[in-house]
Amino acid sequence: MSIEIRAAEQDEAPAYLRAVLRGFHEATVDERDVELRVRRFLPGRWLAAHDGGQIVSTVRSIPLATTLPGGATPVSCGITSVTTAATHRRRGLMADLLVRVLREGRDAGEPLTTLIAAEWPIYGRFGFGVACDHATYHLDASSVRFTADGSGRVELVTAEAFEAEAPAVYDRHRRRSPGEIERDALSWQVDAHGTAAEPFKGFFALCRNDDGAVTGYVRYTIKVEFDQRRPNATLEVQELIGDSGAELALWRYVAGVDWVTRVVAEVRSVGERLPWWVHDGRHVRMAERADHVWARPLDVPACLTARTYAAPLDAVIGVVDPIGLSGGRWRLVAEPAGATGPGGVTCSPSTAGPDLTLPVATLGAVLFAGHPLSVLAAAGRADEHRAGAVRAATAAFGSDTVPWSSSWF
Repeated sequence: MSIEIRAAEQDEAPAYLRAVLRGFHEATVDERDVELRVRRFLPGRWLAAHDGGQIVSTVRSIPLATTLPGGATPVSCGITSVTTAATHRRRGLMADLLVRVLREGRDAGEPLTTLIAAEWPIYGRFGFGVACDHATYHLDASSVRFTADGSGRVELVTAEAFEAEAPAVYDRHRRRSPGEIERDALSWQVDAHGTAAEPFKGFFALCRNDDGAVTGYVRYTIKVEFDQRRPNATLEVQELIGDSGAELALWRYVAGVDWVTRVVAEVRSVGERLPWWVHDGRHVRMAERADHVWARPLDVPACLTARTYAAPLDAVIGVVDPIGLSGGRWRLVAEPAGATGPGGVTCSPSTAGPDLTLPVATLGAVLFAGHPLSVLAAAGRADEHRAGAVRAATAAFGSDTVPWSSSWF
């Protein structure tokens, strides 16, 4: 029987989710969790390869408001649930599904697509570049001393209070942080309560300013151990978000919890402020840095005009696309806002010779200002045709805000 590629129907959503979980090697499935995830079903966006009555490969897309430098939040085509059954590998099913999702995202007017890659080598072939890294930090809570107090009052709250108050704090944060995405109500429900299979067993704290407004939050768990009858607990920060004063107050709080000798925080910014808030920066260690969000422009002019630029640029940029979706040549003219005016960006088709030629994956890697173009060019990931073009574009694509995505999707 031939394999059929089509979108799953609403009544096929549970089988689709079981196929996704099987693809990620989940041997057992809690049907209550499947029921919860079915609430995210979107017609036409849950693509699958069907072999007889079985779903054997999946690629799902989600419309995600995604922040670019400057604060614009175009809706990207977020890609997730990329799986193929072990019985159907090496048949090109995932590639067929992925290319179809990209074409449909472009045709739907979504200028950008993003994903979190389980494996590095796969997605460069489809034009994705690493746009945002994330880091894990270890804080020596037993000896750290902070240089300031931060601001606000920290209070422990219930899961219900966290679910009610945290989204507004996060929304303010994500609008000023390139790489962050909008979260739906179900995401906050799961953060607050967990799922039937994995209930959340941790704590929540809010930071309030003098007027009582919530300015930050932290969600954490504690693993308690004893070393020769002395407490030696590890506090694991699941998420800590807030304005600058609240963030510092929350770091001081988690470092001061009784019995805690070490704080571990994952999926943090590689530009974390924490090491600069302590007397001895060696008490804060970046234990790991890894790729997180990958990006791929679908509509190059729309992506380039949606963001702001740190320096003036007038360059013709050629973009090469391995699957023929987004290639072309455009003249990008960018003027940053400043004393001379509000700035502006135009990007129009050009027949002139290019000043730079970039693979579309390289454009994805620099779009959020996560990696300097000069580094990628030096590694052979861009070609300069006019002297100084790489230097000028590197300055323009920079940002004073390090991109960070604290979310999984």
